[in-house]
Amino acid sequence: MKTANILELESFFVSEKVENYELIRRIEQLEKENAESRLAARESMRKCEAQYKAMLESVDAHMTLVDRNLVIQWANEKAKKNFGHDILGKSCCEALYGKKELCCDPSSCLTRQAFRNGGTVRRRSMKMKDKNGTGKYFEGTARVVSWDDDGKPSVVVKIYKDITGRKLAEEELRNNMKQMRKNLDGTIQAIARTVETRDAYTAGHQRRTTDIAGAVAYGMGLSKQVIDGIRMAGVIHDLGKISVPAEILSKPGQISESEFSLIKQHPQAGYEILKGIDFKWPVADIVLQHHERLNGSGYPFGLKDEEILLEARILGVADVIEAMASHRPYRPALGIDDAFEEITMKSGTLYDPDVVDASIDLFTKRGYQLH
Repeated sequence: MKTANILELESFFVSEKVENYELIRRIEQLEKENAESRLAARESMRKCEAQYKAMLESVDAHMTLVDRNLVIQWANEKAKKNFGHDILGKSCCEALYGKKELCCDPSSCLTRQAFRNGGTVRRRSMKMKDKNGTGKYFEGTARVVSWDDDGKPSVVVKIYKDITGRKLAEEELRNNMKQMRKNLDGTIQAIARTVETRDAYTAGHQRRTTDIAGAVAYGMGLSKQVIDGIRMAGVIHDLGKISVPAEILSKPGQISESEFSLIKQHPQAGYEILKGIDFKWPVADIVLQHHERLNGSGYPFGLKDEEILLEARILGVADVIEAMASHRPYRPALGIDDAFEEITMKSGTLYDPDVVDASIDLFTKRGYQLH
């Protein structure tokens, strides 16, 4: 007959076996669940990678992944098709720019800048070579997408969008604009020569006045756009004098009041000739207003102050300086000092003070001389 102690011991062992069995079963179950989870994770990762790859391939841009050594680790099909299917394992300098060595100037390298900054770097235009050696233009972005255990950038994704068509269109537009400007300049010069055939003094006066006005505008810090408009108008600002009889323009001595009234019509006559031409500057209005004065005493409309274009105010002062300093059929040259006295004494009354100051500075401080 078993004692109580033996029965208790047997019960303990049975219980221990049951617990060990349950523990083993539980461990096996957990291992199975882990295996299933890993399998599911791998399947999920495979699907994600497939979706990610499909997404990258659908992007209408050339994409590459570049490591810290500037070696291309991955490229989408668009990049391979354009730069060659053998670009993997090559440096981006060789694969994209046709260089056998790495770029010697790190500041010019989009990838190096991204690694150095640890962020995103963009460039509006860069020229690269396709697999045939043809130069193409791209808009580029380089962005860090992976870091190592020390937190340093390890992989950069480079995205290039082909803008060759746009660049070529822009270049064609620039060439067309240059040609149009050349044609316009030729037209203006032809008009100026038309005046010259009737009155050599007027032609020389227009050229010298234009030079003074352009230099004054530059000294005032005006934009190239405004200066170009002033120069364009200056070359033909007395175009309207072709409507004035040549004998009046070249008449020696004092002219009569009726003759002067004919001369005073030349701004309006010039405006009527020019108003139909599609300049990108207010050339016709500058020509119309170059004899207007701040106090309203000018002609043809008696405009005052800000009613007069700044370009016309500049041209008006330059016109006075050249006219007084140069010889005319009806009088000898009065000289530059008399011209300075005229514009200084009437600064703020007839002439724009800022223009007067800039005109005097042009001759006294910047050493300008009439030619």
